[in-house]
Amino acid sequence: MKVRDRRAILPVLGFLTFSSVYTNIVMAPVLTQIGMDFNVSTGTAGLVVAAYGLPGIATALIVGPYSDRFGRKRFLVGGSLLMSLLTIVAAFSSSFELLLGARALAGIGGSMIQPNVQATVGDVFPYRERGRAVSTVIGLNTLASIVGIPIAGIVAEATSWRVSLGIVGTLGLLASLVILTRLPRGIRVPDARRARALYATILKNPSARGAIVVSFLGGLYWFTWITYMVVFFQRTFDLSQGLAATFALTQGVGVLIGSQLGGRFGDRVGHRRVVAGATTISAILLLVLTNVPIGLIAASAVNVGVSAAIGARFATNSVLLSEQVPEARGTMMSFSAALSGAAIVTGASIGGLLIDTAGFWLIGVFCASVGLLSAAIVTLFVVEEPIDLETQVA
Repeated sequence: MKVRDRRAILPVLGFLTFSSVYTNIVMAPVLTQIGMDFNVSTGTAGLVVAAYGLPGIATALIVGPYSDRFGRKRFLVGGSLLMSLLTIVAAFSSSFELLLGARALAGIGGSMIQPNVQATVGDVFPYRERGRAVSTVIGLNTLASIVGIPIAGIVAEATSWRVSLGIVGTLGLLASLVILTRLPRGIRVPDARRARALYATILKNPSARGAIVVSFLGGLYWFTWITYMVVFFQRTFDLSQGLAATFALTQGVGVLIGSQLGGRFGDRVGHRRVVAGATTISAILLLVLTNVPIGLIAASAVNVGVSAAIGARFATNSVLLSEQVPEARGTMMSFSAALSGAAIVTGASIGGLLIDTAGFWLIGVFCASVGLLSAAIVTLFVVEEPIDLETQVA
């Protein structure tokens, strides 16, 4: 594929992931309002985030091998349509139980998007250019955090959380149309094997197993924090929902900066090193943010630092995963996505329990511990084969 054609794909993928990420995070600034509407605690309201991630655990595992055999596009279009339509349905939920069900079904569609986007980038871009490409896609979808969280909070405060969900669902339908008309036919792996053989190849590879565990742990501490980030600013600094959501946009700014720098830096020095370093930095800063009394401006600045380190980790970890088992790339990315779904469910559930029983200080301790463990595993057990082989040849 020509360089010009490769680059033309990035905005299309970026717009789709913008919609996907927005659908996921739209609940964060409206949890308090949902809790009041359905007469449940904030921690219980956080289950709508867990519900979105739950079905992706199974769906991603099923879809991955078939995307290797039949191409990525059909899963990108179908997943986006399902995610968007069920998000609109969720906006009309008459009970908390119906809201949970709609979010769970929307999560089935959402679980098809991210792994196939990442696999598409891996298919199209050579390893030495992949960090920059991944950074570009992440930069586009990070706008969902920068723009989406404050808009969702402000719109919900002015109208209701239902309007926020309806807007996000409509945006997803537009993304489906763009993917359908602008993305070339999906790439297939000519000698792709059956699902069982593809998964066996991955599980027999020690480095691939380590990379998958690292992805789960990284997602666990990140989703534990981000689910309740707006609530943290609300309660800690006594802010309104809309104002707290506005201050929380520092998360998106940080991820945007970190992802652009991290992916490009990883192309030069190796993505494994950046994953380990960025994860360690984010874990320490998050511990400080939740356990050291600081003012609102300082807290916002620290949140930018946490998010920038996370952004660098996002970009470099995706590249690292994409080359662990190239012949089963779609399956590998879907395996990781399934564990990310498990991380969303576990993180949202644990975070809600910790908030309702102890408070944000314990969330900080939990997240920092998980993050540091993730950094240790990627350092000790994950191999970056393209970099390592080039070093040996030199």
